[in-house]
Amino acid sequence: MPVTANIRMYNQKNLGDCFLLKFANSKKEEAYYLIDFGSYTSGNGLRETEIAKHIKETIGDKKLTIIVTHQHKDHLSGFVSTGDLLESDIADNRSLWLSFLDDESSKEGKSIRSATERYWKKTKKVNALLDQEFSDDEAVKNMLNQKKMYDLFAEDQITGAGITRLLEICQNNVTFLTPGQNFLLPGLTEGVRVYVLGPPSNETQLLKMDPRKNEGVEGLNAMMEIANLDISGSLMLDALENIAAVSQNKPDKETNFPFSRNFVDTTDSPIKQLYYSKDNESRQIEHEWMSEIGRLALHMDKFTNNTSLVLAFELVETKKVLLFVGDAQIGNWQSWFDVKFIDSTVTGKDLLMRTVLYKAGHHSSHNATLKDGLDLMNENELIIMIPVEAKSAKPFKMLKPDMLTGYNRKSKGKVLRSDTVEQDGTGLVTQYPFITRDKLPNFKLIPDSSGGHIAMELEIKG
Repeated sequence: MPVTANIRMYNQKNLGDCFLLKFANSKKEEAYYLIDFGSYTSGNGLRETEIAKHIKETIGDKKLTIIVTHQHKDHLSGFVSTGDLLESDIADNRSLWLSFLDDESSKEGKSIRSATERYWKKTKKVNALLDQEFSDDEAVKNMLNQKKMYDLFAEDQITGAGITRLLEICQNNVTFLTPGQNFLLPGLTEGVRVYVLGPPSNETQLLKMDPRKNEGVEGLNAMMEIANLDISGSLMLDALENIAAVSQNKPDKETNFPFSRNFVDTTDSPIKQLYYSKDNESRQIEHEWMSEIGRLALHMDKFTNNTSLVLAFELVETKKVLLFVGDAQIGNWQSWFDVKFIDSTVTGKDLLMRTVLYKAGHHSSHNATLKDGLDLMNENELIIMIPVEAKSAKPFKMLKPDMLTGYNRKSKGKVLRSDTVEQDGTGLVTQYPFITRDKLPNFKLIPDSSGGHIAMELEIKG
């Protein structure tokens, strides 16, 4: 049966995902799916409200399934700030899809939650002690500012509140999805099939994050890595508590960090003068040990990305595939080649080969698209959509020229960014303007009240 898919990427003027999908078939059945809704930078509530109102105007009282790929602020904050707008007075009109890792009964999920909760508690104490003991130290302030860029899921962020609010919106109507599941899209009697590709249940793949030059990835033992992180966090907290004990004159506490006082030079020696001279500031190591805080934050951020729920929507008649990967990193991608779908001969490789729409992983981060996976996609029809805003992405080194060049070459220039603007009414401004709008199938910009666009939308017939 012929089916039409409308894919709308909202322009949040920020770093964050928000996609509204509409599927319709020749029986005039319709189904709406909202994949993520969040912003990285705080204070984006007005834009999120504008987007939520636009979604509400679009769907009216129709059923809506909300899909959360993973628990990061830039995929969840909109549900907290605008949840009232997304609610429905009609029973069973809202449902929620989450990864099996979000299920309380999941063994793998319990390991991740346990590690994350330990990190939350320790980092909260660490931040308080740093503020107490180093409030005037510019080096420490700079380090903390860098750390905040990666603390998207920290205890004072909104991910827990986001899931809680979603459960309220959907009245606890939740489905947990596991790789290997496949089913006809709810809301349509036929026309679209959903394949669950990720996140991996294999712990080794779950911890594979960064690609090597040859696209291979160094495997890590999950439980050992989690244990090492926990030890690192404990040592960091112990160190700061020792420093606080010294400043508070508490002789009962062990205060020999980082060196025993027996080895501290209390004289004004020539060596000490040389060490503290202005010319040698770059060689001083007082605060080097604090870089461990940033390492922990970065690792936990990447670890959470790799838990992303990955879905392939197959338009059954034409076999075209729409691929939504959240922020999946390398191990997640590689696991798709091993997935065995229930009562199906379809493979992950098959789905990649038939992909005509790819939602770029992690806002076009270098470690969120596997080259072997991208190479398989349908280069004649492939369109790549990147939810990104250049200014917000810059600190994370996203939108690398090599990555964008690779996207454009594979898709023959059919790359759409949410921060794209029009150029003289003739086409679209892209870093690599290989195409103009008339070469995109059924593409439109949806204007906002400020003269820009609130979303861009594609229609793919299948």
